[in-house]
This record gives sequence, C-alpha cells and structure tokens, in this order.
Amino acid sequence: MRINKKLFYGIIILMIIVIAAIIVKFFLVSEKSRILKVINEGRAAIEAEDIEKCMPHVSLQYSDDYGLKYLIVKRILIDVFKEFDGFRVLLDNIEIEVNKKEGIAAAAFDLRVIVTLHNQPGYLVGSTDSPAKIKVYFVKERLKWQVIKVSGIRMPNL
Repeated sequence: MRINKKLFYGIIILMIIVIAAIIVKFFLVSEKSRILKVINEGRAAIEAEDIEKCMPHVSLQYSDDYGLKYLIVKRILIDVFKEFDGFRVLLDNIEIEVNKKEGIAAAAFDLRVIVTLHNQPGYLVGSTDSPAKIKVYFVKERLKWQVIKVSGIRMPNL
C-alpha cells in the first residue's frame, strides 16, 4: 500500500508540531510561570466558589502551623462558600522562589478577600488599610505544583 506524498508530509509536519508543543510545555515554560498559573487558577476557583476546582491545587500532604490538614481545609472552604457570597480575591506584589532540586517553592504576596454577607460587603482576609501578608508553600507532585502549606491568614471566627 502506497501513501500519498502530501499525506506523508502532512503527517510528518503534524508530528513536528506536536513534538514542538511538548517541548515548549515541559521544557521552556518556567516553574515560576507554572506556579503563577496555579495561584491564578486557585483565585478564580475561589471567586467562582467552586470547591471541585480549588482542591486539586492542594496537596493531600497539606499541613500548616494551625494543624489543618487537607480534609479540614476542604471542610472550611465548603462552610465559607455556604456562609458568604460574592468572593473577590485581590493579589498584589507576588514574589515566587523555586528550588528545582528539592521540588519545592514558595510564593509571598499581599492578599485581600472581599465577601458579601446579607448584602453587606466586608473583608474576610486582610482589610481596607492593610492586606494580609501571605506565604504559600508548594511541592511538585506528579509533574504539577500543589499547595502544601499556607501561612499568614487570620480569618475571623466563623
């Protein structure tokens, strides 16, 4: 069976494009860009109040200074999403440090989370005068960055 030359060249060009896309995705995109993407996807998931889009960014090994673990964080987010409406997440001054050898990273930023309760807006995290100074720690698991710890968030008693 003979293959048409145009078809053969078309398949070769398609394979080259696919290989180039894989190289760009895995080798040329910086780790900082990938972490920034995780932060932005997390922000969008919180604003959408979508727990199913939030939790894939959190490591099952999550553990912070407050003693919170993955399932407790999930439960807190579910409760907060039920209690409040109209989430708006404001991030400023994002700084990201990556240690490729150890597969860990940290992102520090200023955070304000504005919510609505009974048609009244208010700050859940941070305030009008000053944002919360947050530090998020990441670990690379299964070729993607996931949050393993967060420090700097003080939320009001819910």
